[in-house]
Amino acid sequence: MSLTPWMELLLLPPGPMLWLSLFALCLLWRGRRRSGLALGLFSCLALYLAATPMGASWVARPLESSVLPVQDLQQLRSAGYQAIVVLGGGRDPQAMEFGGRDVANATLLVRLRYAAHVQRQSGLPLLVTGGLPRGGQVAESELMADSLRQDFGVPVRWQESLSRTTRENAELSAPLLQAQGVQRIVLVSHAVHLPRARANFESVGFVVLPAPTGYTLAPGSLTRSERWLPQHESLAATRRAGHEWLGLARDRVLALLP
Repeated sequence: MSLTPWMELLLLPPGPMLWLSLFALCLLWRGRRRSGLALGLFSCLALYLAATPMGASWVARPLESSVLPVQDLQQLRSAGYQAIVVLGGGRDPQAMEFGGRDVANATLLVRLRYAAHVQRQSGLPLLVTGGLPRGGQVAESELMADSLRQDFGVPVRWQESLSRTTRENAELSAPLLQAQGVQRIVLVSHAVHLPRARANFESVGFVVLPAPTGYTLAPGSLTRSERWLPQHESLAATRRAGHEWLGLARDRVLALLP
């Protein structure tokens, strides 16, 4: 699902909490003190929870629990899988330290690092998929291919450079792979993204093995105080999971339409 900046502001944290706070101020200005205070406290609490590891885990874990890590990468080829597909995850536009050219951002590098590991262990060929969802100098798949070759030292066989959404990743990758007889794929992305991505790729005829990476930080690995300490990484994880819940809801609504 592709969200415009305005939709993200309305629907994804911290946007809804900010709108609620503004509404609370309007209520206070109109003399509705009790309602305004209650709504203001609620929006502050919601923003606080969204920025904590515990809050991020509550939103992300139901999605991530449905995709388990792949245990034996060296057996993928013998199990019948034929290719690895890596989904795009964003760019740093005009990075000054790279001479003003676009490069893969931190989120995308997490996926590429794991895809390189899967490729080395399995020997399967790689496809990278991603176009220009919000503009840029070059397609995201080109950034991915360059990084995999130069930074991680693994080859890329196919590039799909026109897609703008996860659904288009699947629809436009299918002709490239199925023309080569590829029906069984290993799909690499963030764990929170894979339930929706797997459904999209299965809908175009692939047998999909999810290969998740970038799990949301488990609160059990933190001290009690750290679990409730707000941090920008947790807010980003809550926002990413919220994006996936919205995408799943959208896909289910579209599936009900004629």
